[in-house]
Amino acid sequence: MKSLDRTLIEKAGYDNGFEIVEKSDHSIVRMCSSIHSIKVDITDGNHDGSYVLDFSENLDMLELKRGLNTEFFQDDKIEVWNRDILGTVLKRAAELGVSLPDGPVRLYNHYLDEYLLKNHEDRSVFQGSAKSMFQGTEREQLVKQRIGQNVFRDALIKYWKGCCAITCIDISEMLRASHIKPWADCDNDSDRLNVYNGFLLSANYDAIFDKGLITFDADGLILYSSKLTEGQIRYIGGDKNKSLNWVDKRHLSFLEWHRKNVFKE
Repeated sequence: MKSLDRTLIEKAGYDNGFEIVEKSDHSIVRMCSSIHSIKVDITDGNHDGSYVLDFSENLDMLELKRGLNTEFFQDDKIEVWNRDILGTVLKRAAELGVSLPDGPVRLYNHYLDEYLLKNHEDRSVFQGSAKSMFQGTEREQLVKQRIGQNVFRDALIKYWKGCCAITCIDISEMLRASHIKPWADCDNDSDRLNVYNGFLLSANYDAIFDKGLITFDADGLILYSSKLTEGQIRYIGGDKNKSLNWVDKRHLSFLEWHRKNVFKE
């Protein structure tokens, strides 16, 4: 691999969520990031100007395939044909690294520690973990929820590629991070921040999902409450055949909870 090629690969990584170069020589470029735990090895492909990508095992390859052209995936390898496509694959991998379950929790703890170190009124004497300084207070809950909701929204935006999970609307001002099992009902931060415990929805769908006027079955098909009339369903742009763009098996336990505890049949 020529020096110029390595430099261009490193730039593609830096621009698309892999800003740290661990290794770069004539045979391989290895990159990682400070904001997610995924690594990637990039080598020359079998065709002129192509590249082969080998990601670390902690990247969910099923999710990566869902968001990309399946022609990139052959014989358990990923081969792309130019640097533009290389950037597209790296960006999607980085989005998944930040948004899939461990990523949001890691970012949440980082932002919480960072907040406490900058806001001295939330701790009397700095000893040990910053989080322990205001544990159990009402202010703690407000700060944690605000930080957590921001992390959760960012994770859903990345996971759903900035589009409503039903309509594909990509106007950010219209999109809401909608929990399946609400923040207050979750037993731990892992569930509260789990990208599979939510959908990125346009404001109208978010409102009626939150109030239990719609839910989804195991295939992602929308189920409408009998409290909604046919006319009301049409007014919000709904129909009986609409469904989520995709549903992962890790959504299912949260959706079952929603159908039992929130949905108004």
